[in-house]
Amino acid sequence: MSGARLLGLDLAWSPKNPSGVAAIDDTGRLLDVRADLRTDDEILAWIRTWRGERGVIGFDMPTIVRNETGMRDAERELSAEFRKHHAGTHPANLVRFPDGGRARRIIDDLRADGVEEDPCIAPNDPRLVAIEVFPHPAHIRLFGLQTVFKYKKKSRDWDDVLIEWERYRAALASLHAADPPLLLDERIPERVTRVRYKRWDDTLDAITCAYVASFVHRWGSAQPHVRVFGDLAGGYIVVPNRAV
Repeated sequence: MSGARLLGLDLAWSPKNPSGVAAIDDTGRLLDVRADLRTDDEILAWIRTWRGERGVIGFDMPTIVRNETGMRDAERELSAEFRKHHAGTHPANLVRFPDGGRARRIIDDLRADGVEEDPCIAPNDPRLVAIEVFPHPAHIRLFGLQTVFKYKKKSRDWDDVLIEWERYRAALASLHAADPPLLLDERIPERVTRVRYKRWDDTLDAITCAYVASFVHRWGSAQPHVRVFGDLAGGYIVVPNRAV
C-alpha cells in the first residue's frame, strides 16, 4: 500500500480571499504549499492532485453546522477549555453558514473521490478521511503554550506580528524530530516582511492543519493522543495533544 497523504486547508470564508493549502507525506516531507487558491473548483482540483488513496484532510472551517443560532456544543466545550489560553473559537450556526458552509460543500463534492468525513479514526487508518481542525488549540497542546501565537495582524504593531510569526515558524520547525515529523524547507523562510504578509499567515496555518492531519493519522483520534470535542451529529473539532 502506498504511503499516506496528509492535507491541510486554511479555508477563506469567501472566494474573494485566498485560501492556504499544504500537503505532506507520512515522512513529514512538505509536498506542496500555496496561499493563492480562491474558488471551490481551484481548491477541489488541488485536493484531487495531492490526495492519496489513504490519509487525512484537515479543514480549518466548520464542516458540520446544524444549529440555527448560537454555538455548536463542540465550540462550547472547546472554548471552556481553551479560552484561558486565548484559543477559544467563534460560533458557527446556520445564520452564519446558511448552506452549511464552504467546507461542507467541498467535502460533499469529494465523496465521489472516496473521501469520508469521520472524527473516529484508527491509527494508520486505511481510509481517506476529512476532519475539522483548529490551529490555535492545536498550538497550545503541541507546543505546551500558555497563550496562542499572536501572529494575526488586527491592531498589533507590525514588529510584534512578525516576531510572533517567527516564533510560530520556529515551533513548526521543531517538529522535525517529533512522531510524526514535520520537515520544513526553503519555501518557508525563517523571517518574512509585512509585504503580502497574509500569504505567510495562511501558509503556516495550512501547514498546521496538515500536521494535525498527520498526527491524527499516526496516532488515531482517541485519548490520550487526541481529543475530539463534539461529535459527528452536531459538529466536532479534532485537537491533538502534545507531540511525541
